[in-house]
Amino acid sequence: MQTPVISIITATYNRSNILTYSIQSVLDQTFADWELIVVGDCCTDDTETVVAGFNDPRITFVNLKENFGEQSEPNNAGLRLAKGNYIAFLNHDDLWFPDHLEFSLNFLKANNADLVLAAGFIDHHKEKHLFILSGVISEKYGYHPSQIFVPASNWLLRSELVQEIGFWRPGKELYLVPSHDWLKRVYEAGKRILPTKHFTVIAIPSSSRKNAYSERHFDDNSYYFEQLKNNPFFREQLATKTLYKCFEQLYYDENTYYWRFFTKKIQALFIKFGFNTIEFNIRRNFGKGGVLLNYRKRRGLN
Repeated sequence: MQTPVISIITATYNRSNILTYSIQSVLDQTFADWELIVVGDCCTDDTETVVAGFNDPRITFVNLKENFGEQSEPNNAGLRLAKGNYIAFLNHDDLWFPDHLEFSLNFLKANNADLVLAAGFIDHHKEKHLFILSGVISEKYGYHPSQIFVPASNWLLRSELVQEIGFWRPGKELYLVPSHDWLKRVYEAGKRILPTKHFTVIAIPSSSRKNAYSERHFDDNSYYFEQLKNNPFFREQLATKTLYKCFEQLYYDENTYYWRFFTKKIQALFIKFGFNTIEFNIRRNFGKGGVLLNYRKRRGLN
């Protein structure tokens, strides 16, 4: 196979019943010059069979011999195998709109960016979260790691960035989750990070779904996949619903309005003195590596 333009890396562990949806969302991309490297974190279910069932030479499956327990090492294994000039990550429980790769790549090239952040929707299921949008960056201030977390499924980056920044660091060594730590390092290196301002990602995080792994939840993934396939107005409907809800909460709920006013002031002060507010809160509430341990417990993993 000739060298692909984009290498896509998907880390996975024993959730073959949802992995099939994320892989199909790659196959449905309008941009087809890619390779997909699926890296199992020592999977013991039928993941290998499911991946092989797609019978596409662009898709490779690698299964780590020992379980690492989180996605940093599987993603690093994928980076070592990647051949493309650009790198994308797709979490195994997330989905892409068909134009995600094409739009992100064209935007990155046109704006001479090192890394672009697509906008996306996040379904937190029954968890009570205020913000259900991702990759929405302030046009005035730009990306800052103390202000926003953007899932790796939203990224597209130049492959040489990996050589400059290095691989993902293990979660047990960090207060931040590994993906946020890596993006923070890109920012601190002075690289050009830009938002695409185009909604192309649907995140369905297992960290918001109790026992997602042990009970093998898949209903939400199936629903969003069917909408992507069969509803041409789905993006517009999601945008209308989520944006309306955000404005309703931000401007008409008095407690939320004042909470955001004061926290933004505090956040700006932290940034001025070089502190990362997201890292500070995780350090205070969970300790080093603690946030991932909390996620594992919630997901139903030992």
